[in-house]
Amino acid sequence: MLIPLLIVLVYDFFKFLFLFAGQTNTNIVPFWLGIATYILFQVIFFKPMSTYVFGHELTHALAGLLSGAQIKKFKVSGNKGSVTLTKDNIFITLAPYFIPIYPIIIILIYFALAWFMDITKIYSWFLFFSGISLAFYYALTFYAIKVGQEDMRIYGKFFSFIFVCFINIIMVVLVLAWIFPNNIEVKPFFTKVFNDGINFYKYIFIGVSKCWVSLKTR
Repeated sequence: MLIPLLIVLVYDFFKFLFLFAGQTNTNIVPFWLGIATYILFQVIFFKPMSTYVFGHELTHALAGLLSGAQIKKFKVSGNKGSVTLTKDNIFITLAPYFIPIYPIIIILIYFALAWFMDITKIYSWFLFFSGISLAFYYALTFYAIKVGQEDMRIYGKFFSFIFVCFINIIMVVLVLAWIFPNNIEVKPFFTKVFNDGINFYKYIFIGVSKCWVSLKTR
């Protein structure tokens, strides 16, 4: 049932990205430089999997705490990690695949610094590290899913993949709006997705109805 809405969401999201990229000016350039810097780093040097794994397990743990679970065990060693919680649900299981923990931490630190200093002076650095952290998160999340994750099998790989893609697009829009509050408006995007989604479902319903009537009249 989510697939038609996901198709609409992906289509509108790419239009959203193209429009955002078209707004690029000297103030936004550090963000794109950050993305390019991480991609070059991973291609030339290595994948910092130990850092990714720590963030992955930390997200499991935080999602567990938000769901009312208690942490019984938290272990990260090299490229492997595990968290043992007193309960589990789909949010806890799949949270690391759609919550960009490091970009969110950078954003929170940046706005927390506003209590102590003029953050406009470090805005370019904030954009640069936001770009690095987003590229880091999505590049390694894609890699982790590609090589196979047990988390994605618990609720079924197909459903989990659809669900993760769906929530990830929403999260990217929200995070970008948080980073660029003067350039991105969230409400028009989601309003368009909602309206396009309804029209697409109507189109499918009408098509199925016509096919059903055609079959009955044969």
